[in-house]
Amino acid sequence: MFGLFRKRSGQPAPVPTEAEDVPAEVAGGGLSVSAVSDVGFVRSSNEDSFYADGIGIKPDENCTLCKVVSGHDRYVFAVCDGMGGEAYGELASEISVTTLSEQADMLRSAGTDELHSAVNSFADAANAGICRMARRKKCGRSGSTLALVCIEDDMIYSFNLGDSRVYFFDGEKVTRLSQDHTLAAQKLRSGELSEEIRSSSDAHKLITFLGADDDGIGLTAYAAEPVALGGGKVLICSDGLTDMCSDAEIAEILAEEHDNYSEALAAKALQNGGWDNVTCIVISKV
Repeated sequence: MFGLFRKRSGQPAPVPTEAEDVPAEVAGGGLSVSAVSDVGFVRSSNEDSFYADGIGIKPDENCTLCKVVSGHDRYVFAVCDGMGGEAYGELASEISVTTLSEQADMLRSAGTDELHSAVNSFADAANAGICRMARRKKCGRSGSTLALVCIEDDMIYSFNLGDSRVYFFDGEKVTRLSQDHTLAAQKLRSGELSEEIRSSSDAHKLITFLGADDDGIGLTAYAAEPVALGGGKVLICSDGLTDMCSDAEIAEILAEEHDNYSEALAAKALQNGGWDNVTCIVISKV
């Protein structure tokens, strides 16, 4: 069932070079997708996972992907960041992406007005899987963030839980589509903080995530207003990128010409310190 679920280890290397993974011109158009996951310079393992419209990847260390996707009415992408402060974060993100691999067709077939509900249904299934794993491992709580994007008819539908982010680049500036679920962000929205402070001790305290709902009450992902893709780019990333790179640095790289935008972004995060695992997906029209 999970033949497309890959694991990679060692130095940065492409996932297996099957025809579906090789960029090529596609009749009728399509989407150009690049993705990178890098362990960084500080962490001993990679707790991130990602899903690139049919390929779910849990990297052991580093991997890179560059492909063109076509043939779907709706495309599905996601980044999941296992929580380093919780037990078995690497398994939590793997469970999240494996569950997405199982339920991607459900997300593709849901009506536009049902999509948020379908994402919440997937989130509940992933949450339940993580909670079962945590009970089996007797580790207390485990968890993973979720940043998920569906693209259909030139429209971007963005959903998230936790602090992995979704950005839209319009050719000049980046706009954050996601909403952080951290204690610092909650205080910012309530007016307790006047500005977002990356160094705040609350900046990485998640208030909701996959695995948080051990009682099975149900999770509600944040849903952004849909945005037209046009000639822009979508970036989905873990906080290993956004903790290391400012919005201005991200916009500068996305404005340049690169064969693999995700590799360029990850390289900047590593140049700036690489304190955490870095995972990026960048999507644009062919």
